[in-house]
Parts: sequence; C-alpha cells; structure tokens
Amino acid sequence: MFASTFSCTLKFTVRDYDPDSGVPNEEGYEDEYVLEDLEVTVSDHIQKVMKPNFAAAWEEVGDTFEKQETFALSSTKTLQEAVNNIITFLGMQPCERSEKVPENKNSHSLFLAGVYRGGYDLLVRAKLALADGVTMQVTVRSKEETPVDVILASVG
Repeated sequence: MFASTFSCTLKFTVRDYDPDSGVPNEEGYEDEYVLEDLEVTVSDHIQKVMKPNFAAAWEEVGDTFEKQETFALSSTKTLQEAVNNIITFLGMQPCERSEKVPENKNSHSLFLAGVYRGGYDLLVRAKLALADGVTMQVTVRSKEETPVDVILASVG
C-alpha cells in the first residue's frame, strides 16, 4: 500500500490501411509492447498544500486522529539532509520556512501540510535532533485515521 511496483504492457491490434482511401483493413493481428515498471509511493497519494499559519491549521484539524512515533535515522548525517529526505519521501509542502535548517543547530522542527487522497487534510510535525545520526519524533494529524496510519507506516 505504501510503495508498489506495477509491470506495464501495452496491448494493441495492428491493422494495415488503404493509403488511397485511408480506411483500415478489418483484419489485423494482436501485438504487445512491454513498458517500464510503474512505481507508486506514498507521495503519489498526497497533494501539497501551503498553510501560512501552521499552528492555526494544527489546532483546526484537532487531535482526534493524532498519532506520534519516534524513529532513528541512523544513515542520515545532518539535519538538513533529514529534512530534504522527509520532504521528498512524503511529498508534502513545508510550512513556515521550516525546510531550512539554521546553521550550527542540533535540533529542528519541520512542519508539513498536504491533502491525502479523498480530500483529507494531513499535517506532520517532525522534531529532529542530531546526535549519532538523526532522531526524529513525528506527530501526524488528520480528521481521518487512515492518512495518519499511512504516514506512520510508510516512515517506519
């Protein structure tokens, strides 16, 4: 559900046509052409949305379907690298210029907003801390439970 790859094959009927009249012959033969595989990820289910006041949007969505988890990003060496990877992976819109990590900081908060398929607002607050790698505490809110579960499962 979070990342899937589909093989694609184009199947078609080849028909000759009369060049003078432009009319195709009724008879033809079946053929097919294998296309590149298609990968669908979590970001394909989310549309970026700018929230100029993230705190107000956070309160408006409410905490009925709020979930939080902590993850260790052991292969990530800097906070900026972590921020860039999270934004790319989730396909959400960074808010309040949180996509820029100030220099010489050991912690940072990233605010992301989007709309999950079906029209459900989706907000993510990621608190990042730099130690041996990056530790990330992710809090997700939506007015529906499914988008929250999808984000946490895909990050995990």
